[in-house]
Amino acid sequence: MYELRRLLHRMQDPGAEEEEDGGEEGRGEPDSERRSSYADTPPSPTTRRAFFSGQRELALPRYEPDNIGMKSHHGMPDTEVSEAYASQQRVNNGSYAQYMKPKFGRAPIKEAGRVAYLGESSNLSLLVQDRHGMTDVVHYPLPENVRGARARVNELDNVEIDILHQRGAFLLPPRALCDELVDAYFQWIAPVVPVINRTKFMRRYRDPKNPPSLLLLQAILLAGSRVCGNPQLMDANGSTTSAAMTFYKRAKALYDANYEDDRVTIVQALILMGWYWEGPEGKDKSRVDLLTHARSDLAADVTKNVFYWTRVAVIVAQGSGMHRSVEHSQLSRADKRLWKRIWWTLFTRDRSVAVALGRPTGINIEDSDVEKMSEDDFNDDDEPTGPAANQACQSEFLLDPIRVQFFLNYVKLCEIMGLVLAQQYSVASKSRRNNAIDLTHSDMALADWLQNCPPEVRWEPQRHHFWSALLLANY
Repeated sequence: MYELRRLLHRMQDPGAEEEEDGGEEGRGEPDSERRSSYADTPPSPTTRRAFFSGQRELALPRYEPDNIGMKSHHGMPDTEVSEAYASQQRVNNGSYAQYMKPKFGRAPIKEAGRVAYLGESSNLSLLVQDRHGMTDVVHYPLPENVRGARARVNELDNVEIDILHQRGAFLLPPRALCDELVDAYFQWIAPVVPVINRTKFMRRYRDPKNPPSLLLLQAILLAGSRVCGNPQLMDANGSTTSAAMTFYKRAKALYDANYEDDRVTIVQALILMGWYWEGPEGKDKSRVDLLTHARSDLAADVTKNVFYWTRVAVIVAQGSGMHRSVEHSQLSRADKRLWKRIWWTLFTRDRSVAVALGRPTGINIEDSDVEKMSEDDFNDDDEPTGPAANQACQSEFLLDPIRVQFFLNYVKLCEIMGLVLAQQYSVASKSRRNNAIDLTHSDMALADWLQNCPPEVRWEPQRHHFWSALLLANY
């Protein structure tokens, strides 16, 4: 976190790094010759590109086998437990007692990313309900003794830190390009996946003393690179796939290292990591001929596509209880809206990806009691506490009614997608005899959706509006 703060501060004030070093050697050195204080190694060959002008290539270190942490010559894992780890385990073992404290279930949830979910069938949930007589609460704040993000970062060993350095996980593009990628994300990607509170994110993005999650920022840069037309991101063929691969590897390295501990942030990043994909035999789609594109999804690496990352995001979200209503929880109003948007975004990704790739759906809507979306759910701010409360933020990021209506009607369309998949394309549907009735039912649902589509997002040939066209294309 300190490294990210320092980098964002340096991006906003290029001269700050020189003053901090206090030496004469770096004074007057052009930006193209400087490098980040923690960029000890280049992350990968794909990052040696023009849009990372703040880096300088250095030789990769050579690690000896004993640096990997295996103390046995036979490759046996180390069975010794450090005192710090043992102490933390003792603390964690006592966490369950925290759930039985008086009024624990009604305690305020100060951090939306530190929420425990206890389903009704959980034994621990039964103990909590029996003690306090509560039946409407399934979301609980994580006890204070459960480790947070700072504790998790401190648990990374030197090998993991070295791997993150080699992947360039701590590196960011120049500030101007970074700003352009973030803007591209919020303009073209966020309306399809409205999973980030833009007001809070931009407030932290502009604050070098309290920067946003590095995992989330790298994931945003990945998604933004898919829709950004800056020539610095493009290869000789005019494709941004190589740049997207760089950001993907950085985000994935942070995710694999458990660098982030906020559960909401992890879900947000997992959703955006689906904007990277690989074609046949691990090659980028941009490097394959057109005939191969039709078969690319069949031969693609199934651990590097939107279906994989969407399913992982759903699992993490369900583990945090995002599939359950939070109206009776102690979350803030803004967080309740955000959780609802995240869940229905996951629903749309689940259904649309299943249709596009011919895969089974992963979300059973009967297991969820999250309320339907409304226009109010797109408001990022809590209720104002005064006449001028949040006025600056509200005036800066005004809601676009067209994009709001796009997502609301996209959710409705994805509900019909699920109906069509279940009635026409599921394995169970093959044995049913009333296929004609089911087909009529699906056709009527689609016709009703089209007839009731609001004028803001209804396709009109003479208008050629992008979001209307995208909605019609999904229809």
